[in-house]
Amino acid sequence: MIPILLGILAVVAAVGFAAVATRDENYRIDRSVNVNANPSDIFAVLRDFRQFERWSPWEKLDPKMQKTIEGETGAPGSYYHWAGNKEVGEGTMTILDTQPDEGVDLRLEFFRPFASQATIRWSIAPAGDGSQVVTWTMKGKHGNLMAKAFAPMMSKMLGKNFDEGLAKLKACCEIPKP
Repeated sequence: MIPILLGILAVVAAVGFAAVATRDENYRIDRSVNVNANPSDIFAVLRDFRQFERWSPWEKLDPKMQKTIEGETGAPGSYYHWAGNKEVGEGTMTILDTQPDEGVDLRLEFFRPFASQATIRWSIAPAGDGSQVVTWTMKGKHGNLMAKAFAPMMSKMLGKNFDEGLAKLKACCEIPKP
């Protein structure tokens, strides 16, 4: 009986391993929100790392997080470095390119709790009703088998963070109605 159970367990483990090993190494996470604001007002917030703390979903996780912002606001090469507790880790965001009133492209690098790289795009597009659709996109590659195994959980967790950040961005940018 025990050899049969061990055999079944080995088959299940092998199938699980094969499913994870053959999972696509590329990932993409997208979240969007409609914002009732001028594209230039949204762009001004997105391109300015000094305003990131107003809408970042991670700020509340470590109020003592150390932050450094270098470079000309919104210029390629300017960056935001953070180092915090185990929930926020340490890393940098570096602006790669900006398109006025359309979007910001960044490189995201994590140093801890694990090393990884991704690209971020914050884009602004007309919604057709006078508001703007702001989309937060993150693309990268899973670095190893363990990252592939946890990919669905990471996607769900980061998607939730993106939704929270976009809701805060909306609140920052929208003009309250009288």
